[in-house]
Amino acid sequence: MLPHFSIPRMILSIFINEKRGISVDIQTIFDPDNAVWSFLMKLYSLALAGLLWFICSLPIITLGPATIALFTYCFALLDGRESYLLRTFFSTFASSFKQGIVVTIIVLAATVFLAFDAWFFLNTIPFLFFAAVALYVLLLFPSLHIFALMSVQEKTIKEHCTRAFILSITHIATTITVLVVIVLWFLSIYALPATIIFSAGPACIVVSMFLRLLYKRIGAYVIN
Repeated sequence: MLPHFSIPRMILSIFINEKRGISVDIQTIFDPDNAVWSFLMKLYSLALAGLLWFICSLPIITLGPATIALFTYCFALLDGRESYLLRTFFSTFASSFKQGIVVTIIVLAATVFLAFDAWFFLNTIPFLFFAAVALYVLLLFPSLHIFALMSVQEKTIKEHCTRAFILSITHIATTITVLVVIVLWFLSIYALPATIIFSAGPACIVVSMFLRLLYKRIGAYVIN
């Protein structure tokens, strides 16, 4: 878990100590072992990871490999494993490129197809409209897991899709929680569009916390 800190509390503590005549060494604030400084550096690295994700996702079909790379880095941070952002991100991006693109194309194609069906049947055959929406939910839920699973396991695309589908249904609480986090992230982007450039990293670390707990509990957390 990321260290807890409060900037105002830290500043207040420094002010009180100075009033009492207690010397405060400013160098300790920027000590790499200081909890506050460590947190700020992790926040900075997550923002930078979000920027890398944004750039690498611009072609759209590379969204999968970029997301897998982002999850890999976030899981490494949560595990406390030594991980260099650029090396970790781009090595994972390259190694998962083929599988990631295939899964991205499948998800995007299915999404476009079901969205068109829902639009077409909305005012013509309501029953089929709801059927299309239901099918989209069955597509959406596994997509919340599949890229995270691909970052911690080496399996075929079929195995990843099957595992993601089963997990999304059998552990619906975690799936819904992840969906809520992503919806909140989308809302923040809608409110402040510029945040899309760097906010994927902080959003992913929150999602990774919930998924990591689940995957460890069920034995799915196998670092490649």
